Amino acid sequence: MPEGVPREDIICDLEAAVTKVRQEVPWMGARVVYIGKKEGNSGIYRPIACALQEKSIDFQDASNAMPAYYSIREQKGPLSLIDTNLLTPVPGFPQKFEDSDESPAHVVRLQATFIQGGVVLDFAIEHNMADAGGHFGFVKLVAMAMRGEDFPPALLEQANTDRRNVVPLLEAHEPMLDHSHHIRPPLTSSAPLAPSVPARYHVFRFKASKMEQLKQLARRPEGFDKNVPFISTDDAVCAFCWKHFIAVRKNRFPPDTKSRFGRQIDGRKLVGLPPNYMGEVAHTVSTWLTFQELTSAPLSTVASHLRKRLNETNNLYHPRSFATFIAREPDKSTITYAGKFQPAVDIGCSSICGLPGVFPSFGRLGTPEFVRRPPSIPFPSTLVLFPETPEGDCDAVACLTDVDFEALSADAEWNRYVEHIG
Repeated sequence: MPEGVPREDIICDLEAAVTKVRQEVPWMGARVVYIGKKEGNSGIYRPIACALQEKSIDFQDASNAMPAYYSIREQKGPLSLIDTNLLTPVPGFPQKFEDSDESPAHVVRLQATFIQGGVVLDFAIEHNMADAGGHFGFVKLVAMAMRGEDFPPALLEQANTDRRNVVPLLEAHEPMLDHSHHIRPPLTSSAPLAPSVPARYHVFRFKASKMEQLKQLARRPEGFDKNVPFISTDDAVCAFCWKHFIAVRKNRFPPDTKSRFGRQIDGRKLVGLPPNYMGEVAHTVSTWLTFQELTSAPLSTVASHLRKRLNETNNLYHPRSFATFIAREPDKSTITYAGKFQPAVDIGCSSICGLPGVFPSFGRLGTPEFVRRPPSIPFPSTLVLFPETPEGDCDAVACLTDVDFEALSADAEWNRYVEHIG
């Protein structure tokens, strides 16, 4: 919290900013309803116009319920100090949040929670309406409004782009790709979305210098696929995590067990959309390797394999085919990015490490120091790489079983490159 600025002024600024966003990007002021569900048809989520909320943001005083901000800063923002139930206005994934008249599902929500010496801002957005680009687009708009800036016409045009035909579907003569791995078995009490095992979320930090070292390791000629012309820092970090998360499990499965690394990809460039388009255009690229390959091959092999698979699918045809697959299936309830995800052997990754402008100035409130996402229900084997800090470091949140984390903590190579924050 800035010195000499009352909480009431911060709340006023935030309320005015969110109201401005909802007025100038009308779909962000909408309510998300579920329509058309019937036998054999799962229905669809739609944004519908509604009156602006009487209270544009939620706010709480947790001064006596959470550690002071200086303590969180001193410990680098561990999740152990962040109480999700206090900080979020609505449930977050993997919990479901359905619309009702008593508790409407608005596209965006914001909660400000005041603690000693600081404030935690929780930005919530309906994932049915937007991906990470849209989520942080919402953050960007609120920050601009907090700085007293008008939204440029070009930005508003992109933010309000009609989403109904942005991805051209395949025509009858165009063959559809195989997307069967996106079909999820029906959820039951014995087969829930998130398995009930002892697991926790952890924050890991990849320092800029360590990421550069991993990238150099991933580019070494030994084991590198010569048909891959380029390796990104993201490829190297993802490959490093995949290798080490599987290494701690290798004694529980046969060497020929296949592991899947699901990687979220931004489809904006592929379908010709501008960066500030805020709708949902993410799709998943899946890569498979055996436990034997992951634990015995050098980092360069795994990283170049990830990049090769990405290059194979990073074209317009892939999102067109995936969108067509969804459009042609009346019962979409079993289609998910993760599909037949097996937490014991697979890894689900969402990386927004390279997303720019995620630490903007919020006017007199100042600039945030941490980005965190603390879900309340453990979902093992999920990994999120957050945008780089102004210093170039990348904080990651991974959910690991307690058994896996204990083994990972004893991994000397992992500890050489990664700092555990908690």
